[in-house]
Amino acid sequence: MPAVDHRGDAIRPSALPDSTLASVRRIVVAYDDPASVTLEHAAELAELVGAELIITNVTAAMNVEDTAEAARRAQAKLEEARRRLAGRDIPTDFVPIVGPPGEGIVRLADERGADLIVVGTRKKGFFERLVEGSVNQEVLRRASCDVLVVHK
Repeated sequence: MPAVDHRGDAIRPSALPDSTLASVRRIVVAYDDPASVTLEHAAELAELVGAELIITNVTAAMNVEDTAEAARRAQAKLEEARRRLAGRDIPTDFVPIVGPPGEGIVRLADERGADLIVVGTRKKGFFERLVEGSVNQEVLRRASCDVLVVHK
């Protein structure tokens, strides 16, 4: 499946500036929702530019006792992502993280020298935004590289 733009039209490599293509060598993608197209878009982009794909799931632990369960949930999500990418010839690494999601995504991108972070977004209600905040907004504020926000 080819990469697509916001209208659903296929992105041709010639439609992107050469400098953009040349600069993306390592992509961090946050994966948590199998209904989202975020992982697929990141994989398509990695294939298009020949980049390494680092897939993470960052799961928050409510307390110290919940850390092992959070790690298990993160690993399970990454196994799901691995199955979804089966058959694709993309260099990948799967990194489970326990902690605050926005912070974990940005820290991983910094540690791995990522050129791009890909995160998904969905519409939240007022109360949901108030309680949960927005991971992608935190990533946008804190990232030291480009960020691509994919609308689910």
